[in-house]
Amino acid sequence: MYRKLIDRGLARIALAMVLCGMALAAESIDSYGLPPKTAFPASMPRYPNAWFYIDAKLAPSFEAAMKLVTGGLRQAMHLPEYYPPFDNPEGCDFEVRIEHLQPWIDRAHRSLQHAHAFHMRYYYTPLKAAGLEKVKYRNRAFYRFAASVHYEVGHANPNHADVEACPICGRTGEYAGLEGNLVERVHDPLGLELLLRGTIRGQKVVAEDWERRPVGSVGALGEKYRVSIEEFPGRTKDRNTERIGIVVLEPKP
Repeated sequence: MYRKLIDRGLARIALAMVLCGMALAAESIDSYGLPPKTAFPASMPRYPNAWFYIDAKLAPSFEAAMKLVTGGLRQAMHLPEYYPPFDNPEGCDFEVRIEHLQPWIDRAHRSLQHAHAFHMRYYYTPLKAAGLEKVKYRNRAFYRFAASVHYEVGHANPNHADVEACPICGRTGEYAGLEGNLVERVHDPLGLELLLRGTIRGQKVVAEDWERRPVGSVGALGEKYRVSIEEFPGRTKDRNTERIGIVVLEPKP
């Protein structure tokens, strides 16, 4: 009897979450059927740590689904867009950057002082070329594409991109003691945090201008769509990045 009551209670909670626009957690990252790193150009050094899944009901084509996300983020996060050719594109279709964020000023480290940059490269052409841009998920058709996002020393600073001692983008705090590539272990998960939650190390990030507006996050897309976010550990199989975030967009109930 008690077991039935518990099961009914859990079922009601699950239903309430769905009705409130909160998707139930996937069992594992394998639920999304992510493609291998070999699906992308060899010039891409790290596996994409941000993935966007768009319910096919929201867009008539893959191109429309891609623009739905990139255009929405451009507007919500005020993201300047840059298209190749430019230095070090790493095989991307195009990228976005926000500079001059969270200046680190420390008299004890004058030569290392710097502001920070949020940097995201989009990848969609390789997926379409391989026929991997549309998948079945939750028994429905979804379009998908990827991005590689990180947070680092600003591009104009002579210390770009690594300052190990920086309390913001360095191998410090919760990232202290992590060995290996600093971009994979620290910069990638920091960039993912900003994209998904609008924070760095739990602190809200604001633009360094007279408005001091929040930089924002993918959550702003929730004004039009139901947005579900999942995070999984990276560094599995050929996924050489610390964490992987998956954003699912569906019609609102």
